[in-house]
Amino acid sequence: MDEESIPKHPFEETESTAKINADAASQADPADEESVQAPETETSDDTSVRGKKALRKKPKGKQRKNPKGKPHPKKKTTKQLLVGLLIKIAVIALAVWGLFTFVLGITIHYGNNMHPMVRDGDLVITFRLEAPFINAAVMYEHGGRTTVGRVIALEGSVVNIDKNGTFTVNGNVPTEEVFYPTFPADNSEIQYPYTVPQGKVFILNDFREDINDSRSFGAVDIGELKGNLLLTMRRRGF
Repeated sequence: MDEESIPKHPFEETESTAKINADAASQADPADEESVQAPETETSDDTSVRGKKALRKKPKGKQRKNPKGKPHPKKKTTKQLLVGLLIKIAVIALAVWGLFTFVLGITIHYGNNMHPMVRDGDLVITFRLEAPFINAAVMYEHGGRTTVGRVIALEGSVVNIDKNGTFTVNGNVPTEEVFYPTFPADNSEIQYPYTVPQGKVFILNDFREDINDSRSFGAVDIGELKGNLLLTMRRRGF
């Protein structure tokens, strides 16, 4: 048989087909070739690096964080704690001393000269930083005796008390919650009308039958005042 009459295999590449395939291969995108390349195998260097990273991992569990890399503070010794406690106690004691020396006054009142407002045995707390004013109950010291009284008149005021129980300040009857009549003290050198000297105040007891006040010894120097009455604590019943 002739070669032309022998049928060709259906998958046998002809010369024209080979040429077409060659042209298509030359026009193929290099990127496509890279995409189909086999994955690179892992080298021994990559394996060692990965193993080192695994060794560096911290064990699981709660880890104590130290922000910004600051060192943990050292625990104080017993001696240091004791010294710190003593310093705090000293500071508090100094503050309390300053409070009751320059700001507040505290004392026990003896006597009933300010009855019914202040009674015998009451604990009296005063405020030292407030200036005296009319009708203010104040603590004062006079003749070695510390007691409580009420300011009736300030410096420059004119006080008049007569034997009939008429009591005026600058010609006016004072507004006060006192239920006892006011009379002058017997055998006193105070002459009425009485002008309160500068830097002094005129003080009377609420229990007016007790004349141991400015009716007997005159006006009290402002420097002898220990503060205005702030609080009274009853200690012997009501």
